[in-house]
Parts: sequence; structure tokens; C-alpha cells
Amino acid sequence: MLKPIISAIETVIRHRQAIESRWQSGHSNARLEGLNSIFQAAKARARGYRNPQTFISMIYLIASPVGNLLKST
Repeated sequence: MLKPIISAIETVIRHRQAIESRWQSGHSNARLEGLNSIFQAAKARARGYRNPQTFISMIYLIASPVGNLLKST
């Protein structure tokens, strides 16, 4: 009856450092999911290119506020 509770406590102890790091980082799962969405969109747009630099460039183009910069001029 106590096995699930003991297992949960052992898991928390085993991952204690990662749990503390997450709380100190200030990043929420929603923010990380948003970043993942940007990466997936860039991967779809950069298809056909074999150069990793193209993928990185696509991420910058999608995630950068270039549209906002152009509106301000």
C-alpha cells in the first residue's frame, strides 16, 4: 500500500537537482512549448536544406521581431 508513495518520494529525491533548477529558471512548460513550436515551424520551412546553418537561420527569421522593426520606420 505504501509502495507507490515510497516510489514517488524516491523519484523526487533522485531528480531533486533538476526540480530545483526548473523552479529557479523561471521557464514554464508553456514557454518551452512555444519555443518548440517555433523550432518545428522552422524545421518545416527549412526542409530540403542539408546545412544546419539554414535551419538555425530559419529559426531566427521566424522568431525575430523583424516585422515590428519594419513597422516602426
